[in-house]
Amino acid sequence: MERRAVVIGASIAGLLAARALRDRFAHVTVLDKDELAGPEHARKAVPQGNHIHVIWSGGASAIERLFPGLWDELQAAGAIAFDNSRDMRWFHKGVWKLRAPSGFVMYSQSRPLLEHRIRTRLEALANVEVRGACTVDALLWNDDRTAVRGVRALRRDGSTEEIAADLVVDASGRGSRAPDWLAEQDYPRPPETTVGIDLKYASRLYAIPQDPRRDWQVMAVYGGPPDSRRAGVIFPIEGDRWIVTLSGCLGDHPPGDDAGFLDFARGLDQPDLHAAIEHATPLSPISLYGVPSERRRHYEAVARMPGGLVVIGDAACVFNPLYGQGVSVCALEAEVLQGCVQRLASLETGALSALPRDYYRAAAPVIGRAWLLATATDLLFPQARGTRPPGLGLFGWYNRQILEASSRNEAVLRRFLEVLHFLAPPSALFAPSIVLQACRWAIARR
Repeated sequence: MERRAVVIGASIAGLLAARALRDRFAHVTVLDKDELAGPEHARKAVPQGNHIHVIWSGGASAIERLFPGLWDELQAAGAIAFDNSRDMRWFHKGVWKLRAPSGFVMYSQSRPLLEHRIRTRLEALANVEVRGACTVDALLWNDDRTAVRGVRALRRDGSTEEIAADLVVDASGRGSRAPDWLAEQDYPRPPETTVGIDLKYASRLYAIPQDPRRDWQVMAVYGGPPDSRRAGVIFPIEGDRWIVTLSGCLGDHPPGDDAGFLDFARGLDQPDLHAAIEHATPLSPISLYGVPSERRRHYEAVARMPGGLVVIGDAACVFNPLYGQGVSVCALEAEVLQGCVQRLASLETGALSALPRDYYRAAAPVIGRAWLLATATDLLFPQARGTRPPGLGLFGWYNRQILEASSRNEAVLRRFLEVLHFLAPPSALFAPSIVLQACRWAIARR
């Protein structure tokens, strides 16, 4: 019997999930409410599409395993590869980080180009169909409501279609209706954890100015809790352009007018970013976007759930975009899903019924590590809303030593980057050799 899967949402999470499923399912259909655009413009349903999207090495490697050769294709289309230490000027928590070859390669391109290239590769697979202008407004259930058996889709012309599926993956983003759909069938809603940060950011494209003295490709100026709520980054993208993103949280927000944008950049903790863009030529309007809070839905903690439904990406966890974790976590989640499906001896109904629980348990550490790093940092702001874990003050002190030591100590910098790039767990920062270096730094400062 041929097995079918439906993915709700042609986001990056949805596209990667579809690729993860296509080796075991005879047909995979991806449905998105948007008209699917080309590589030049962000989709309407992706308001964050005009802003920078960072992909750490662990996430980039996962995407490469799903789509071999993708990063070569993106570079041929204008994406920029750079070394995260050698090619980046990074001011963080009061210090400029060391600049030495690290081997941690990152790729910089616009979100529309990245999404379009992934979708193009996916659509080339014989058993995958991607449909736009198609909104999923309900799930289909089996007779005893123990499993999801497909979706009801509403087309742009007002007609509806019922699409049968043995597995439905919800990658519809932060507006996911999965908790409501579960509650309608008397399933418990997943418990939620939120951290209120009131983050807003503004992005603009610039022509890259010619400057023979420039020795960097990427610049980042980050403040940090508890005092500095602003950050700014410059990344090169295709078309010989910079994308400049300014962000602020908890009431200190970048404005959307020309003078205000530059004035906000002038107020960063270092003047270098403002100096780089002050006389550069803008190529786009200023795009604004906001994230009131980070939110994690703990599907792994739900005791009773139906078979045939998996929730992935922002539909399960919304991160603070300042840390650039979203795409990398989606890629790692897709690999977890692929592994769970491949481990099934068969795709019979009984085996598929256990798939959601297996996936949530396996994905929880991936999500949890990124969540811990982001929220523990954000909760160091006194104004942030959320439950503070025990020992947060000690974490804040240690975090500061790590960040400051990374300006002088290559071993500390490398370990910090390994964790940031999803190549080591956060616990790696507490290895005895790193603790020793952090304490030496603290003593030297005193």
